[in-house]
This record gives sequence, structure tokens and C-alpha cells, in this order.
Amino acid sequence: MQKILQGGLYIACIFFLMVSPAWAERGTEGICMTVHQGIRLHVDGMYGGYPHSVLRDAVLQGVACPSDEAELHAFTLIADPSPHLRITVTRPMGQGQQGVISARLFFNGHFVIGERMSLSPLARSQSPFSVTSDINLMMARLWSDLAERISHGGPVIP
Repeated sequence: MQKILQGGLYIACIFFLMVSPAWAERGTEGICMTVHQGIRLHVDGMYGGYPHSVLRDAVLQGVACPSDEAELHAFTLIADPSPHLRITVTRPMGQGQQGVISARLFFNGHFVIGERMSLSPLARSQSPFSVTSDINLMMARLWSDLAERISHGGPVIP
């Protein structure tokens, strides 16, 4: 009986190890596809009692891609293979609760740059789609800060 349980546990472990990369890949979205090979986006967090799919759609609507010449130059330094962007939005349940958003950019598993900010007062009491302007502002700051660091001779990966 013990050998049967061990065998079953062994098979279950192999199954979950093989399936988990597929789940992880399914959790990412391709964004900024017009800039080189794009960016893989992963959305984490929670927004009140809303489903995660609504939060993901709101984040996708607010994401800003590198746009000016300096930002595009900085992005080309990490464009191949596609970098990974993780955006986390947290707003506890309840009217007017304080919330935060953060974005972290990774290249080949190494942290490149990140931004974090509080949600605006409007986003504290509205649906997840009210965070799109906050996300857009945070992403514009992220690309600007990366371009600024590169223009001053700083490393791509700190």
C-alpha cells in the first residue's frame, strides 16, 4: 500500500512539474508588439472584490510602451529575448481604501528597473478601470527613468 501511495505521489509531482510552466506562460500577455519582439506582461494582485480578469483587462488598457527616441534606445538594450514586465495592483476591499501599484521589469531573469506608487484618490473608490491612468503614468515614469539611467552611462542591469 505504501509503494502505491509513493508511486501515485511521484506521478502527481511529475504531472504538476510539467504543467506548471504552461500555466505560467498562459498567465502572460504580449504587449508593445510593435517595439522589437514586445514584452511579456504578467498581472498580479487584487482590486476590491473584482475578478482578476477585470483587473488584467484594466492593466492592459493602461500600459504605456516606450515611445521617444531615448526610451526606444534603452529598450533595444534589453529587447532580445523579450523582457518580462510584472505589474501588481493592490486595493483592499472597502470604499476609499488606500491601494498601490508597482511595475518591475526583468531581462533574462535579472531585475532591470521598477516603479511603485499609491493609487490616485479616484482609483480608491471606483472600478478597476479607474487605475488605467495611474498605470499609464507609472509606465511613462519607468521608461523615462530607464532612458535617463542609460543616457548617463548607467548599467542596463544594476
